[in-house]
Order: sequence, then C-alpha cells, then structure tokens
Amino acid sequence: RDKKIVTFVGTTKNGTSFIVNNVAALLSSMGISTAILDMTKSRNAYYIYTNNEEELRKLAYNSISKLQSGGYAEGIKVNKCLSVYTALPNDGKDYSDAEPILSTLVQNHSLILIDCDFDTDPAYFAMCQELYLVQSMDVLTIQPLTKYLRDLKTKGVLDSEKIRVVVNKEVKMRTITSKDIIGGLSFYNDP
Repeated sequence: RDKKIVTFVGTTKNGTSFIVNNVAALLSSMGISTAILDMTKSRNAYYIYTNNEEELRKLAYNSISKLQSGGYAEGIKVNKCLSVYTALPNDGKDYSDAEPILSTLVQNHSLILIDCDFDTDPAYFAMCQELYLVQSMDVLTIQPLTKYLRDLKTKGVLDSEKIRVVVNKEVKMRTITSKDIIGGLSFYNDP
C-alpha cells in the first residue's frame, strides 16, 4: 500500500535517464527509500554510478541478477535512501522475469523508479502503478513513442489510467506548444 513502482520511457536523447536520476535524488534526499532499476539497453546508470571504480563495477554487474535469482537487494548505495540496480551494458542476460526482481525491490524500498527504453520487457509496464512518457519538443519523436505504446496496448500491458506525460527540454516556440505535443501524443495513442 505504501510502495510504488514507476516506469519512465522515451525515445533516446529525450532525457529519460536524466529525469529518473534527478527525481530519485530529490525523493531520497527527503528520506524516501528509493531504488533506481536501470532496464535500458545502454545501462546509463552503470556509467553514472560506478565512478570508474572496480568495486562499484562488480557490485553493479551482479545487482539485477541477485534480485532475480536470489532475492538479494545489493545495489550501488548512493546515499542512505538511494540504491541503484544496473548491469553491464548489453550483457546478454535475460531480465524478462520481472516478478522476482520487482518483489525483491518492493520488500526493500518504498519507491522503485524504472528507467526503460523500447527494449524493456513489457512485464515491467504491466506491474507499475504509473508510466511517465518523456517527450521533448521534437515532434519527430512522437511517432516512435506512440508506436511503442500501441505495441504495449496490443500486448495487453498498457493501462491508460497509468500514463503521465513529461515534456522535457521545453523551448518557447511560436509554432508549437507543450499543449500541441501532448495533444499529438494523445491523438496518436487513441485506439
């Protein structure tokens, strides 16, 4: 009841990982036990949080595997209330069994923020309470994002009640507004 799983997804270079990391830093600084689960193919969190230290790289390398197989929540401890679970980029491991990973995280943290991309297994979206779509003012990124959402809907894991939109990198323009971007997303997503 007092636990929450939140996913963030957007096209590349829209700032999805940036938003996840900053929201996590803010909420953990308020004393909320927060976990970042990096389920992106590029594993941005691996590079951000290992600080090129061998001990942290070893911890990161096994952190998701330990969640999945042994039920051990041993991520990179950023501060008292923030842990990061990531893996080696393109490690070839299968993390599609979301249930044991998320149940272990829920047992150990109040808030789980999942950094996702279009390769993230749909089970993570099915198990979240909120799904944040990260969109920039680049209208060319609307189509790939909405196509991905249609695919999730087809697979039966997309609940429109969960969806929230974050317009990142907003720039004042005369021809297009944030309202136009959100309208475009909702138009393309309308079944």
